[in-house]
Amino acid sequence: MSSRKEQYGKPSNMLPLVSVIIPAFNSARYLADAVESVFAQTYSEVECIVIDDGSTDHTNELLKELLKVHPGLKTARKTNGGPSSARNMGLRESTGDFISFLDADDALIPDKIERQVAFLNAHPDVGIVYGDCLIATETLRPVEMYTAEMPRELEPIDALSYRNWFGVMAPLVRRTVTDRVGEFDEEIVGAEDWDYWIRCAKVARISYLTGLVSLYRQHPGELHHDYFRFRRAYIQVAKKQFGDDPGRLRGTMAAIQWTHAKYLWSRHDRTAAALAVVKFAVMGGFGFHVRYIAGKLDKYVKSQLKPL
Repeated sequence: MSSRKEQYGKPSNMLPLVSVIIPAFNSARYLADAVESVFAQTYSEVECIVIDDGSTDHTNELLKELLKVHPGLKTARKTNGGPSSARNMGLRESTGDFISFLDADDALIPDKIERQVAFLNAHPDVGIVYGDCLIATETLRPVEMYTAEMPRELEPIDALSYRNWFGVMAPLVRRTVTDRVGEFDEEIVGAEDWDYWIRCAKVARISYLTGLVSLYRQHPGELHHDYFRFRRAYIQVAKKQFGDDPGRLRGTMAAIQWTHAKYLWSRHDRTAAALAVVKFAVMGGFGFHVRYIAGKLDKYVKSQLKPL
């Protein structure tokens, strides 16, 4: 890969450079949409980096075709190591002042970067800004809008202790924050972005900017269909991040258990769901966490998703 100096020189308009990092594994079916959404940004100073994570489909051939259309596209290939490994390679290869992550099957709204850069430039005390998302079909037809704002009465670290509030493509992150936080944890598969945002919240201010920033594509091959793998990953993150804070860990584990109870209920396993509710109450200490998660927080989460 060429360096920023070799690729761009000094930007004539002095706009900060934004690096968009896309990990890709067997993503040839959707990758072009992701890449095109980066090059369609209304913000001019963007470098798009695609890391081919050892794909066995025709992702590599697709990237060669995309390079003909977008010579500024930066690509690299590695042995398969998972999305965190690919994002970490992208971080090491990136040269931007700001970082945006994008999965290969999703897409950015055209003014995502422009609006978020303007916000961070206007708020130098903020390290991360995030926005809302459209839930789309496999053909990227929007069907629902997800408002990603965390509850205003909670500090970001407290809100993030209950759940992950936004997708990996929603934020724009200052390079100074990623340098301080470090790389994604490659031992976590399925909740690595939640782990990363918690780490960011411990060292930087996170702000919400209303407005759409991304399209989340739903399709049969997406990783989120494996509920139990994600549940294990969430428990792994909870213990890692809050193991030294019993009170916060209790709330986090209670929230995970409440989600599990609702999942079991949706699968018509009433007995298991009832047992999960009991465990939820025990984990929550029969107190504030139980009332907050099952009451106010649950209603708030339901209100975030609206059909179009």
